[in-house]
Amino acid sequence: MREPLLTRHPEARAVTLRDLVGIANAIEQEAVRRYGQLAELMDRRGERETAKALRTMQQEELSHIASVAAWAEELNESVPPPEEFEWQLPPELAASWDEIAGTALLTPYRAFSIAVRNEERAFSLYIYLSAHAEDARVASEADKLAGEELEHAALVRRWRRAAYHDQSQRRPRLRIGTIEELDSHLGQCEEKIAGCHRALAARLQELGDHESAALLLSLLDEPSRAPGAAVTCQDVDCQASDPVQLLAAGQKRLESLSEELADVLETADAEVFSAAEQALTNVVGRLARLVHQIERRLKKA
Repeated sequence: MREPLLTRHPEARAVTLRDLVGIANAIEQEAVRRYGQLAELMDRRGERETAKALRTMQQEELSHIASVAAWAEELNESVPPPEEFEWQLPPELAASWDEIAGTALLTPYRAFSIAVRNEERAFSLYIYLSAHAEDARVASEADKLAGEELEHAALVRRWRRAAYHDQSQRRPRLRIGTIEELDSHLGQCEEKIAGCHRALAARLQELGDHESAALLLSLLDEPSRAPGAAVTCQDVDCQASDPVQLLAAGQKRLESLSEELADVLETADAEVFSAAEQALTNVVGRLARLVHQIERRLKKA
């Protein structure tokens, strides 16, 4: 079942035209700020394609800010400072970005998907404000804003569709039917991850980040699995000069495996499901430690 757009009633109920202008401006200003922050983070992590998608949406939101200003002028209303109205914005708008900021697999498709959801949340907010308006003019203007949010969502859906086709060509869904197939696949994946992490650790050692190097190697200490062969990593990610990008490269490999295991869980029988679930729990635990180290390195930068 799809989660509700807004999990609780908005703080704002009967609003004035000034309030409506302030809320609309605050929503667009917050979107611009969030897209900018995430684009910078993705650049910092070496995710150029996702950063580009985020900046595309940031530019679109900047045009929305200009539209709000022009609309306010038509209403003979000034645009209040956004901080006056931030407390009235649905918390789901911020939470949706907070939840995905730490993932190494924030692809353009995922970014566009979150953007579509937030446009729908803004639509829901305006419909709520229209329904509770005590002034017919406020209700009419709130309805117009709701309609514009649906148009925004339709545009981002087109971007998302293009990103989906591109992503689907890159990663077909994994289907595994037996324990033997699962064990074989896990063995191959873990061997590649081990080789990648060793190459990343060696590069981190060269850069003097011994703590991060030790962490990557510790993530390979699985008593149930023999260590993978020493593999020379030719991936450009493994040659980066930024410890954060190197750690993010290791995170990406683990998250790719976690996504594949999630695919397996969707179609597996009870026996394979149990084994895949156990493997996924193992991967998620290692990811948590790696993400924590990335966050520490970002704070030091």
